Amino acid sequence: MIEHSGNLILASASPRRAEILSQLGFEFRIEPSACDELAKDIPPDSIPHEIAKRKALSVSAKFKGYFVLGGDTLVFCDSEILGKPKNDKEAHKMLSMLKNRMHKVISGIAIAKNGEILFSDSVSTEVFFRDYTEREILDYISTMEYADKAGAYGIQGKGARFIKSINGCFYNVMGLPAAMTVEALNEVLNETLNQKE
Repeated sequence: MIEHSGNLILASASPRRAEILSQLGFEFRIEPSACDELAKDIPPDSIPHEIAKRKALSVSAKFKGYFVLGGDTLVFCDSEILGKPKNDKEAHKMLSMLKNRMHKVISGIAIAKNGEILFSDSVSTEVFFRDYTEREILDYISTMEYADKAGAYGIQGKGARFIKSINGCFYNVMGLPAAMTVEALNEVLNETLNQKE
């Protein structure tokens, strides 16, 4: 139940995840995870799921008694992973690659408590970009909105200019799948509440 969510920690520094979690009605504190975000020797589309678990477990080990929500989001274009661009050049490359085609955004979430994973899963959303111009790419890059965003765009901001359509959860593209998050948190919080009664 949302009113019993005061012992929740978001293991992320992402302002988008914090915004979505607040919008869903949860009370929480922020404790970013310092765990290594590189996950090797697993299928690429499982990486966000695995990183979310690592983030949740990393913070959970430090804060006993708290529910810890970890999340991670990656953009996949064909078989290539598009993470966060380091500079204008990388952002330009990504936005040029995504032009006039479909890509997938996969977000993983995990909930941990006392060093144990209580829930973990991932959500995939198909995003279709329109056939925009080189000038539009350059204009967008000049806003610097691409910084710290997988795939070099923010669907909730000026990056909306590139979107033709999406198939799936809009909030997943922002970085936190809303329906899965609220259902999973309500379930684990309710289970704990019922155990105390």
